[in-house]
Amino acid sequence: MALSIRQAVWLDPSFCRVKQILATSPPAQRVAIRNTIDPMPADEEEWTRVKTKSRNRQVPRKVPAKAAAAAAAPAAHQQAVFDQTSSTQTVADIEAEYETFRLRWQDTEASRRLKETVDSNIATGQVVRKAVCLGIGTFDPDHGGWDAKRRTYTQLLAFLDMVKHLSQSSDPIPCIFQEPVFSDSDKAFIESLGHKVVESPAAFEAVDEHTLLFAVHMYRPIYEAALEKGLPAAFVGTGWETWDDVGNLKEGDFACMRNMHESHRLLPFPQDGSHTTFSSTCLYWLPRAEDDDTAKDAVLKAKVEDEAKTTSETETIPEVRKDEGPAPESGKPTEASSSEKRPS
Repeated sequence: MALSIRQAVWLDPSFCRVKQILATSPPAQRVAIRNTIDPMPADEEEWTRVKTKSRNRQVPRKVPAKAAAAAAAPAAHQQAVFDQTSSTQTVADIEAEYETFRLRWQDTEASRRLKETVDSNIATGQVVRKAVCLGIGTFDPDHGGWDAKRRTYTQLLAFLDMVKHLSQSSDPIPCIFQEPVFSDSDKAFIESLGHKVVESPAAFEAVDEHTLLFAVHMYRPIYEAALEKGLPAAFVGTGWETWDDVGNLKEGDFACMRNMHESHRLLPFPQDGSHTTFSSTCLYWLPRAEDDDTAKDAVLKAKVEDEAKTTSETETIPEVRKDEGPAPESGKPTEASSSEKRPS
């Protein structure tokens, strides 16, 4: 199955960089780059074949290797710039935008509903002691795309809100971020909030049974890598029902997601108005083990009490008959005393 650019950047960042350069470079530069990635045999090193798109049959023309190398110089410079993950925004710029989005987020219905969801399930859900956030995107997207920028800030705010609500009944929860497209300014901003930024696969390896895994709109290989060691306490992302509806899963595929769907409580995740920020997103939360034991104990206790009550009633009946004494000769029942009458 062919990988998309975003998928490739998680699994092989160098592959993604090359794909992006190939997509934006002139034909001559593409030839040189492809030759660098997949060198030709020794007997063909001096020549690079360029295929024409014309319908007319033509003899492939040959381009000297030196000319191809010269054409590759601008592309090499372009790749170097991409490697630096440079950003036109400073940390101060990101902080100012973050504050603006934060104030807006606080007044949204999604923010209120998210708090209600966490508060109503925290007592019965598995305890969260660590939070991992994957792939929220950069705060300075290419061409200054507003939708992408808004989505990144909104997902960050939702994640931090969940952590804040979860922390109210426990110790502070450390947060780990992993995003290959983070610029230096992005990383510095996240760290200024007191959180940790790591490189792949460190965040995957950090997931355990007491982790909140926040991974919205990730690809299946990313979910599989994050769930490989075990299932988290809570998960925010694309759930099993959405994957199963796609219809291209075979028997046994994506077992980790299916297992989580069966073992965790499925809760709706608040939507971001008319935006697609959290489309096809759900919340899985593992029920707390001690709650299961408490429920079992309550059922057992009730059963024991019922049995004891039944036994007591059975033993009381003969005693009452014994105290009644012999029946009167007239065959009429004796009148009960006032103290023995059942209240009318």
